[in-house]
Amino acid sequence: MKKRQTHPEQEKTEKLGQNRVTLALMSVYLVIIIVISLAASSAVYNQRRLELLSEMDMTLVRAATEYENLTENFWSIYIPIFENGGNGQLTLRSYYMTEEEKELTPFEKFELREVLFDMATRDGRVQWIALYTKKREKNYIYYVGQNTLQPLEADFPYLEELQEKQDVMEIYGQKRFNMVNGSFNGIAIAGGVPESSGSGALLVGYDSSELQQICSDQQRFSTLQFDITVEGKSIFSSGSEPYLPDSSLALGSSGVFDTESGKRYVKVSDQGKNRARVYYSVEWKELFRLSNRNTPLLLLLVAGLVIFSFVVYGMILRMLSKEVGIIRTGLWQIGQKNLDYRIEGNFQQSGFAEIADSINDMAQSLKENIERAYEYELRQKEAEMQELQAKFNPHFLYNSLEMFRARCYQNKDEETAELIAQTASIFRGFLAGRTFIPLQEELAFNKRYLALFHARYGDKVEVLYDFDTEVLEYGIIRNVFQPLIENYFVHGIDPSREDNYIRFQGRLEGADMILITVDDNGTGMEPQKLEELNASLREQIATEKESYGLKNLHQRLRLFYGEPCGLTLCAKESGGLVIQILIRRKRCEDS
Repeated sequence: MKKRQTHPEQEKTEKLGQNRVTLALMSVYLVIIIVISLAASSAVYNQRRLELLSEMDMTLVRAATEYENLTENFWSIYIPIFENGGNGQLTLRSYYMTEEEKELTPFEKFELREVLFDMATRDGRVQWIALYTKKREKNYIYYVGQNTLQPLEADFPYLEELQEKQDVMEIYGQKRFNMVNGSFNGIAIAGGVPESSGSGALLVGYDSSELQQICSDQQRFSTLQFDITVEGKSIFSSGSEPYLPDSSLALGSSGVFDTESGKRYVKVSDQGKNRARVYYSVEWKELFRLSNRNTPLLLLLVAGLVIFSFVVYGMILRMLSKEVGIIRTGLWQIGQKNLDYRIEGNFQQSGFAEIADSINDMAQSLKENIERAYEYELRQKEAEMQELQAKFNPHFLYNSLEMFRARCYQNKDEETAELIAQTASIFRGFLAGRTFIPLQEELAFNKRYLALFHARYGDKVEVLYDFDTEVLEYGIIRNVFQPLIENYFVHGIDPSREDNYIRFQGRLEGADMILITVDDNGTGMEPQKLEELNASLREQIATEKESYGLKNLHQRLRLFYGEPCGLTLCAKESGGLVIQILIRRKRCEDS
């Protein structure tokens, strides 16, 4: 199969156009995928972030509720003791109003321990209750787990706060306590003693382990911590160090704050009494990372979808290119005049199958039209040849010559009778049915025709032949040399010379041509007239007079052999004329 012949610039332009369309489609597809991916990633991120924040918000509510319960339960311990007017109130009043430097008596300790025990039983989270008044040199603390009353030592963690206490109720931050049965982290709530009961404070210590447990439920975060502050002072922190935002946060507010280690997201509970703030904080980058935990999987799925799409697109494009290539090859074959070629293939695209069928129908129709046109052209050429031949071959002349020859024989003029016989033979050849004969037969006819002129001019004219052997294997249309011989003896011969000659030569020319030349040493022709004659040979025959001679011969050659066959006249430098006859190689058996 021949390759498609396309101009390099055209092929480059086609490929560039195809690449631009492909790149445009791919770009649009990628933009759509990117937009969808970003939208999906954003939706997944927001959904996941909302879930994480909701979990932390629920934990924040539990922590705020636990802290609120602690502060509310303090009053349930504190108020009844000073309001019921019973032994407990009397015991505490005696403790806070009496100025003593010595220790309590065992009985006083027993009564005080009973009162504090009764208070502690109201809330199971109470770990200890401390009594403090400046009137006494030594104060006491009651440990619930040990049910013991012991002196308040100088290293008591909240001693300094008690000494500086001013408000009716104060909450002190978380500190660690070491006890006989173990240690624990706790916070303390202090309440002032009513004026009717003396002066001083009662401090209740609470175990904050439950609050710590609530704040430790969110194990997925490593930087999450919960904090409780009162008037900007840290009361509780689930982290190693309390985090105190720079600005004062309103209840229920949230925001992102800068720290030395980076940004932190902070959310404040909408619950808060006594100027307390319960909030959590987490590093923003960790919240962002966990919120995007599913994003890589999503992007991986999108990438897989993109790869799958491109694979499918490549397969479809390859299939389309293959089917388009089949159609293009078919069009090229038909364009190369191979009208018997038919486009065949199992097309996946129904539209391509319809196009292929249409092209095949077009090729068939075109072939039929060309065959009809070719047949019409052959018939037209045959008719024109017959018309030209009819003008050249009058039957009545042949019959007349036969009558003249018989009369010459009757009058004993054998020489004239022989000439008439030669002439009759010549005209018999004119009347032959074949228009394409072997070159050797045409040369034999040529010799008979020259015999007539030899009778007139005798030895003044020499006839020469020089044909290659290969040339004689081919055929030629009838009566090619007759008008050339006629032209020479009418216009070219010089009767005053004794060395006139006419020479016939033939050789192969190119791949499929034969060049026959007829030259002489006659009178020749002026250059301008020669140029005009060559030009007139290629014009259509317009008059009866032009239908004979060289123009007739040129038209016959063109009709039979086609372009560029025909006659060409050239002048010789030494005098005379050269007539070139260009015909195609064609054997008689092939015609």
